[in-house]
Amino acid sequence: MSVLICMFLRSIFTALDLHLLAEAGLCSGELYSFCSLSVTDVYITFRGGFEDFNIMHHFLLGFSVMALIYLSAEGSIIVFQKPRFIGVKTGRTVIIYCVPSNPTRGPARVQWFKNKNYQSSLTNDQRITINDRNNDKNASITLKKVETEDSGTYVCKLNDTFGPGTALQVSRYSEPHAVLMRSRVKDVIIFLQAFLLVLCIVVPLVRLYKLEKKEEAEYEEPEDDHIYEGLEIEQVGGDVYEDISTFAQSSDAAWQVESPCQE
Repeated sequence: MSVLICMFLRSIFTALDLHLLAEAGLCSGELYSFCSLSVTDVYITFRGGFEDFNIMHHFLLGFSVMALIYLSAEGSIIVFQKPRFIGVKTGRTVIIYCVPSNPTRGPARVQWFKNKNYQSSLTNDQRITINDRNNDKNASITLKKVETEDSGTYVCKLNDTFGPGTALQVSRYSEPHAVLMRSRVKDVIIFLQAFLLVLCIVVPLVRLYKLEKKEEAEYEEPEDDHIYEGLEIEQVGGDVYEDISTFAQSSDAAWQVESPCQE
């Protein structure tokens, strides 16, 4: 870090100013010779011509950019969690690590949350052990004798920065024979459901088909026309239409037309 600061100062100040900074004690020890540049070195650079000065200018500019990038990245931190997914049986012990992107920041305090419930953090108890980060090891949480209720997402918070989370899935141990029996029972239930579904579809269709057949049988038209069966046709001896008056019956009395004035 001190080396990069000196590089940044070197790109801003002249060689004489850096020499004064080194004299003031900002760069000490092995960095003294790096920071204290004499005026003679600057003169040698200028004697090389304009090209040497241009190369030196770009060289110092590159170091300045690198120093700024490092200083900006130093302020932020990215937290990783290892592993990201854990699937275990009940009764096992699980360890989740919280790893920062910059491991040289020294000790740090860590908080753990479950299912992104940031209101209340997990605490140490008989089954949960939380270890803060130090120079030797990363922060971690240990879950002992896990049960199915422990399934969920565990998120760590390291220096006000949250991690991505670790998904924990806990399942109960089952014997192979019991698992096979449950599988067969499920198969039987699926078969019965399919059979009942087929019955619910086929039975109404069959009944509707029978009703249609019955209606067709009731309203079937006869093959022969028997409307005039049992009726006798009277013969008039071959007379024509003009002789029909002979068959007319005579009226008993003649019609009389009365006037409305008559009583």
